[in-house]
Amino acid sequence: MNFISTSSNTTSQIRLVIFSLFEKAGDGDLDKQIIFLNRKDKDFRGKAQKQVQFNPGQTLATWRVRILSDGEHEQSESFQIVLSEPVMAVLEFPAASTVEIIDPGDESTVFIPQSTYTIEEDVGELFIPVRRSGDVSQELMVICYTQQGTASGTAPTSVLSYSDYISRPEDHNSILRFDKDEREKMCRIVIIDDSLYEEAETFDVLLSMPMGGRIGAEFPSTRITIVPDKDDGKETFMGIPPLPPEPAFYFGNDVYFVDESAGYIEVRVWRTGTDLSKAASVTVRSRKSEPVTAEAGVDYVGISRNLDFSPGVNMQTFRVVILDDLGQPVLEGTEKFELVLRMPMNAALGEPSKTTIFINDSVSDLPKMQFKESVYVVNENDGQISAMIYRSGDIRYTSTVRCYTRQGSAQVMMDFEERPNTDSSVVTFLPGETEKPCTLVLMDDTFHEEEEELRLVLGTPRSDSSFGASIGEQNETLIKIRDDADKAVIKFGETKFSVSEPKDTRQLAVVKIPVLRLGDTSKVSVVRVHTKDGSATSGEDYHPISEAATLGYLQFPQERHLPLVKYYHCQCSAQPLASSESVLELAGTGSFGHGEASGIFSQKPPLQPPSMTKSLAMKTQYEIEFKEGETQHFVEVEVLFDGVREMREAFTVHLKPDENMVAEIQTTKAIVYIEEMNSMADVTFPSVPQVASLLIYDDISRAKDRTSPVAGYPVICITACNPKYEDFDKTGSICASENINNTLTQYRWLVSAPTGPDGVTSPMKEVDFDTFFTSSKMITLDSIYFQAGSRVQCAARAVNSDGNEGLELMSSIVTISTSEGLCQPRISGVVGAEPFSAKLRYTGPEDPDYANLIKLTVTMPHIDGMLPVISTRELSNFELTLSPDGTRVGNHKCSNLLDYTEVKTHHGFLTDATKNPDVVGETIPYQYSPTIRGFNTLRFYRNLNLEACLWEFVSYYDMSELLTDCGGTIGTDGQVLNLVQSYVTLRVPLYVSYVFHSPVGVGGWQHFDLQSELRLTFVYDTAILWKDGIGSPPEAELQGSLYPTSMRISEEGRLVVNFKTEARFHGLFVMSHPASSLTSMVMSADHPGLTFSLSLIRSEPTYNQPVQQWSFVSDFAVRDYSGTYTVKLISCTTAPHQEYSLPVICNPREPITFDLDIRFQQVSDPVAAEFSLNTQMFLLSKKTLWLSDGSMGFGQESDVAFSEGDVIYGRVMVDPVQNLGDSFYCSIEKVFLCTGADGYVPKYNPSNTEYGCLADSPSLLYRFKIVDKAQPETQATSFGNVLFNAKLAIDDPEAIPLVKQPGSDGFKVDSTPLFQVSLGREWYVHTIYTVRSKENANRGIGKRSVEHQYHLLFSGGNPGASTQRRQKRGVEQDPELAKDIGMENSRGTNIQHIALDRTNKKQVSQREVAVSGVLPRELNNQSTGISMVTIIGGTAAIFLAICLIAIIILLLKWKQNSENKEATNEAGSNEPMMLPHNYNSDSSEV
Repeated sequence: MNFISTSSNTTSQIRLVIFSLFEKAGDGDLDKQIIFLNRKDKDFRGKAQKQVQFNPGQTLATWRVRILSDGEHEQSESFQIVLSEPVMAVLEFPAASTVEIIDPGDESTVFIPQSTYTIEEDVGELFIPVRRSGDVSQELMVICYTQQGTASGTAPTSVLSYSDYISRPEDHNSILRFDKDEREKMCRIVIIDDSLYEEAETFDVLLSMPMGGRIGAEFPSTRITIVPDKDDGKETFMGIPPLPPEPAFYFGNDVYFVDESAGYIEVRVWRTGTDLSKAASVTVRSRKSEPVTAEAGVDYVGISRNLDFSPGVNMQTFRVVILDDLGQPVLEGTEKFELVLRMPMNAALGEPSKTTIFINDSVSDLPKMQFKESVYVVNENDGQISAMIYRSGDIRYTSTVRCYTRQGSAQVMMDFEERPNTDSSVVTFLPGETEKPCTLVLMDDTFHEEEEELRLVLGTPRSDSSFGASIGEQNETLIKIRDDADKAVIKFGETKFSVSEPKDTRQLAVVKIPVLRLGDTSKVSVVRVHTKDGSATSGEDYHPISEAATLGYLQFPQERHLPLVKYYHCQCSAQPLASSESVLELAGTGSFGHGEASGIFSQKPPLQPPSMTKSLAMKTQYEIEFKEGETQHFVEVEVLFDGVREMREAFTVHLKPDENMVAEIQTTKAIVYIEEMNSMADVTFPSVPQVASLLIYDDISRAKDRTSPVAGYPVICITACNPKYEDFDKTGSICASENINNTLTQYRWLVSAPTGPDGVTSPMKEVDFDTFFTSSKMITLDSIYFQAGSRVQCAARAVNSDGNEGLELMSSIVTISTSEGLCQPRISGVVGAEPFSAKLRYTGPEDPDYANLIKLTVTMPHIDGMLPVISTRELSNFELTLSPDGTRVGNHKCSNLLDYTEVKTHHGFLTDATKNPDVVGETIPYQYSPTIRGFNTLRFYRNLNLEACLWEFVSYYDMSELLTDCGGTIGTDGQVLNLVQSYVTLRVPLYVSYVFHSPVGVGGWQHFDLQSELRLTFVYDTAILWKDGIGSPPEAELQGSLYPTSMRISEEGRLVVNFKTEARFHGLFVMSHPASSLTSMVMSADHPGLTFSLSLIRSEPTYNQPVQQWSFVSDFAVRDYSGTYTVKLISCTTAPHQEYSLPVICNPREPITFDLDIRFQQVSDPVAAEFSLNTQMFLLSKKTLWLSDGSMGFGQESDVAFSEGDVIYGRVMVDPVQNLGDSFYCSIEKVFLCTGADGYVPKYNPSNTEYGCLADSPSLLYRFKIVDKAQPETQATSFGNVLFNAKLAIDDPEAIPLVKQPGSDGFKVDSTPLFQVSLGREWYVHTIYTVRSKENANRGIGKRSVEHQYHLLFSGGNPGASTQRRQKRGVEQDPELAKDIGMENSRGTNIQHIALDRTNKKQVSQREVAVSGVLPRELNNQSTGISMVTIIGGTAAIFLAICLIAIIILLLKWKQNSENKEATNEAGSNEPMMLPHNYNSDSSEV
């Protein structure tokens, strides 16, 4: 291994010595090869292979490799030199040599060039050079710090005494940084120069902690020697240098000047010296000067205080208070006093140690005069003005000042008397005076001038004082002269005039109105005068002066009357010809009505106006011209007799602005009152009226005990002249003397909304709208106009026997009772839509009054204050719909909105009857009194049963009326047989609204809207009904409304609620606000899973209690939406006077919560049935719905078609319209199945001998009793060998939840047997059930069936014979089951159609299944051929049947008495479940 070091300044060479050892001397050679482990031609000079020749006897050879120096510091590098291919020799170890190149010379080295430096003490700053050598291509950092020797160092933050230099610590604050290619930096050291003599002192400067290099050996440090300073103190005693001089205290100035009014003066004391590192202090004192001028306590506040100087502090400031003689200024001249320094500590007193303070009061106490105000405003007619001059300073002497004028827009001698700038304008102040006036005399004239100005100026101040006097900053004032008194003003002489109306048409009354001009009368002014109607009407009560047409202007001298031109509708062009005091003549032409006239028109006041109609009222106006010097004109207006008895009437007379813009118009309006001799105010009631319920009209004394009328019945306004008035014995005589006719009394009513839950009452609003059956101007107010909690007030106007109206008196406000009502809602305070029931039934040809018509019956519960509205057209705009206006007649032809005289169809809901025939007698006072309530009202309320709180509206329509007028449609439900007959369904839309009066609702009404569809299915003989085909049945749409505006149910079944809000604060409600994390929202605790979307529809553009329209929609649909809904709205307030702007700028507050009670349900399609005891029957396909409580409704699940194999779940429940709740039990006793022949639809109408599926009939094809609760052994279990699997809910263990529901019961049956009949057959299910109260619910499960007797009687007999006998009996007399059905026995029945879906029907044999060996006739005809076996078998069967029938007849006669006795107590059907034998194929029924 060979090592070689490179230098940055030289090129090195390496020599390789190669030895050759031979046993024998001779020549030879070998090859040499270099293996490069470093950079060839960069670190060394490479060579190719070269032979080294050894001569004979030579044992040593040298080979050189040049090493290159690059000047950059590098780590150690190496390369190899290898010997190979020897010739005439062999190689021995080592055959290779490694050369390593090290580079210490190129490493960056930092150093101090000198080892010592010698400096003087006063050098100030010492810069030691720090250099670096080697590779300078990179950055380098090194610390340059000091090390204390004999010289002591100090930190730069706190310089210590006797220090010689500022130390450099060995930390980051002493780093020197070398940038790239930078070779030298300076290390700065501050040398402290003091005045102390010191011997030579030393300290060291060192380098340490290099980064990016190393510290050189020459030199890593240097020694600094501070040589002695010859200028410092010399050795004076025994070679010891003197102590350094002490710091000195002295004043900043030796003289200070201050004004007496300055209040204080600031003085500075300095401390100087070489060493201020110690604390020091000095005392400052004040003293009198010689001679004494300023005195302590009078001119200044004496001081004696210490000034403390902390180490390093060289200056202190203090104040001396200067006293000013403000109360009584005295001019004293310049005064002085002295300040001296005493008792220094750690310092000496320097110069100056004394300073003199001079106090000068020649400015502040000098007498100074100036104006007190900068501006004076004066009227020209004031005569003079005094501008006050104020003197300040030393007022012990007499002072004078000149006050003179300088004109502006005001002119000398025209507007004021001049004050010249001479001694004649001097104002003198005597000793002690501070204010004196400078009086200026004004010149008053009669001409109006605009505002003028001049200036008063002060000058030439003098004083008896030797110091003189001065003028202040406000040395002048501005004088403004106004001339309001001379301004021309035109106005009416008075503002109110009174004139009595003439007593007849031959008389006239004239009111004379003066028009005055005040002020400057030197110019001409022209003003116009016209009249304007008030309660008096022009042309009827007075002759007008109009601003519509101009008839020239009229000129009159002073005090001249202006008569009125009394020609009407005269299109004239006139010029004034002459004028006098009483005559006005106009020349020209004009037209009157249709005729022409020309000539001279002359009118004198004593003459009467031309005899023209009042409609030809000439419209004129006056132009009054005030000439020079004129001050007054008169306007005369003639008052007419109108022949109408009225109260005091009034009209106004107006002045227009001056056309010449000279005079100002004031009092531009005058009121003229026309008084009548016999005023209507003479007639009045002797006492205020009283509001009471019509229930106690016959005993008003009870009104004191019942201050709140009951809800749901009209209130009546009882005047003091009504014999029913409680004090009529006192007031009746007064009414007679006043000649008051109480039957002519005029009434009006005021109502407010119910008081809110927070106790806030709504304002009273007049009921100013009538409905088609009520009036708001009657003695009674119908109950639809108020609700429980509403406030009601009546106003009555007395009328005398002559028909003259008197004064109106208001009654006291009464509040409708919230605890008493005729038909209160289920939940107190909650008003909403209740379920209703609607039925559609065909009357048939036997109805004596309404034969072959369709009867529409609508029943709904009544709530106090409710107005039911029924129509087959959609209802909207209730303000117009309920009004007496005739538009409802054309829009709602089939509704209860039409009186019997307005009905366009043959029949309507309202008839001419005013009393319910089912109600005997008058149950409530005045319920049917037409004089009190009116005929229209009674005709409408005839449909209300107040005892049951139920409305029942009945009307009759024929088919064409339902289709053309009522909006009904017809659709096909299926084909019967071979297109001979069709099932047809009539669909009639029905819209029902529960309307309540609401002073805050839209149009004064709030409404809850419901919608349903009525269906009536019948058989039609022809499949082709219309030329254009049959329309498809439309989808049902249910709608409703919500307080306070509206509530409905959308097509998707979602709840839509519209409501209004009125903010009772200055601001509004917002959906959200950026400054709040909350948002407005709607939630319901009764429906926790239901969410809502709330939106703001519109808002009034104001912050002052705006009315805002909101809407929220439920995100999902449920059947029953009843419950409490919480509406949270973000309230946002604004400043009281902030104006509305967009976007809204407001401050969000906590949300306000509103609890909204809603009772609203989606109403199911009504079931058309009789004797149902107000129950509903549903056929369901889902077991979960069958077992549910029905609170969420069944919706469309109750109108489904059943496929083959489905289970039919039947359910009977109490109709919710009756509000029975859980107080009744419903129990199914029997269930029948039947299908009609030729499309017959079974009906239950005992009066028409129709019993549905309960009895055999020629119109029935098949009939089965599938369920009998009392006699289960009599049930039919199968049809065509296919089981019914029919069960009551009580017999099904899985139906326990349904059994536990008191108002419901159910059954189930398989649908597969029903598919055994051919296409076109429709099945019906007929149920018999009992509805009993809880007290009577346990009377038994039902009576034994009569069929059980037949079952026992004919067991073992021929079933065919028994069938024949039972069939005949069913035809001859009513079934026993029908006798017990009715409300008196609490037993009801219901029929429901079973819709079958045959799209997935299984293939059945072409021959239908026969029951008990009897085949329908149509099935027998299906066979293509009749075999002999069939004929013989049929004949034998007929023969056996005849024999059996004969036997049965004999047995029946023998048992007849006992059977009839038992039958009277039975409640079931007495027919077996066999199909009829003698049916008629031509039966067809609608």
